[in-house]
Amino acid sequence: MATGSISSLGIGSGLNSNDIVSQLMALERRPLTALTQKESSYSAKISALGSVKSKLSELQTASKTLSDPNKLAAFAATVGDGDVISATADTFAKTGSYAIDVVQLAKAQKSFSAIQAGGATFGAGTLSFSINGSTQDVVLASGGNSLQDVANAINDAGIDVRATVVTGDAGSRLVLTSKETGTDNAFTLSVSGGDPNLTGLATFDGAHPSATAALNSIITIEGETVTSQSNTVTSAISNVTVTAKAIGSSTLDVARDSTGIETAVKAMVDAYNSLRLDIGTKSAYNAETKVGEPLNGDSVTRTLLGRMRDTMGTVPTSIAGSDYQYLFSIGVSFAQDGTLTLDSTKLNNAVATDFDGVVNTLGAYGTAIDTMATAFTQSDGLIDNSVTGIESSISNIDSQRERLERQFDLTEARLRAQFTALDTLVASLNTTSTYLTQQLSSLSNLNQ
Repeated sequence: MATGSISSLGIGSGLNSNDIVSQLMALERRPLTALTQKESSYSAKISALGSVKSKLSELQTASKTLSDPNKLAAFAATVGDGDVISATADTFAKTGSYAIDVVQLAKAQKSFSAIQAGGATFGAGTLSFSINGSTQDVVLASGGNSLQDVANAINDAGIDVRATVVTGDAGSRLVLTSKETGTDNAFTLSVSGGDPNLTGLATFDGAHPSATAALNSIITIEGETVTSQSNTVTSAISNVTVTAKAIGSSTLDVARDSTGIETAVKAMVDAYNSLRLDIGTKSAYNAETKVGEPLNGDSVTRTLLGRMRDTMGTVPTSIAGSDYQYLFSIGVSFAQDGTLTLDSTKLNNAVATDFDGVVNTLGAYGTAIDTMATAFTQSDGLIDNSVTGIESSISNIDSQRERLERQFDLTEARLRAQFTALDTLVASLNTTSTYLTQQLSSLSNLNQ
């Protein structure tokens, strides 16, 4: 009594075995879903820590500005007539006022060759420019050069003279100009090679209205004459650069510039508050939904917040006992929500009263903030170590997932084998039932 083979799950038993197996496997896969959720939370935490590290780096950058007195002790140079001069003051300038007269502007030599007939060509030879006691050669290797070819050769040689060609109604001229101003950059030109056309280029037209002799700048500062190869003078006033722009007179005032200090302090306050807000947002817990943000309960960020408060509230040893040992004495205070506020008026008053004292205070706190931040931002710091640990946990999840997937495959194969056996058994019983029914029916017919 053959029963045949079961080719499709559930045919023999009449059950929807495929759906039953799928539902059973869905229950089996619940641990995998939990692992995926855990992996997602780990990834979110890594991203959140990356954001915190970035904000902390911004605070560290701002603190480095505070700890560098050269960036705080700024000076401003103010000129009376900006058409005559411009000026800038360096970090170590000194306060002062000056009367300045521009007597002569520095100029670059500009020389014009004699007019060259149209179609003139120039043979092989060497153009030798004498500049400040040295010779700079330009070699024309072959003949048949146009005037523009000669200019191109001069420019390609990289010497201290540049060349252009200007063509008017009467013909073309080679225009030679020093790349730098001043008498040290004046030049003369001699030519060798025997080509008369080429030799003619060395004869400059001194009567040309646009021809310019090399000149140095001459200015007087408080009656003292200063001569320079360029229009920029750096040696006359210590750590102050004066640039002559036109002949005339002007005043120059050099004074402390406190705006740099206010800008630097505000940058630190803003960076501190941005970091604190970022940590608060990513550490929050929603009591209604009972869901926490990625860094809720995170020990590293809790430690960071504590260190931030301690650093801003602890007097650095180097300024202990000074008039401005506390940040609130220069206008930086904690608000009730833990953020920092800046009283610009109080800061500027402190700067006006004791500039050096304020710079020392900012430098001490800037160094302290930088040191605190380094413990978290360096490559083997607290944040990176935390991220490394989380990444290790994610790697473990991947291993667990692979192990579970192998287990699921075995479980599903076992379930399908069991239902296949059930199908076979039920099909066999159904066949036997049908046979017995037929036999009983035959006996009943015989008895009639």
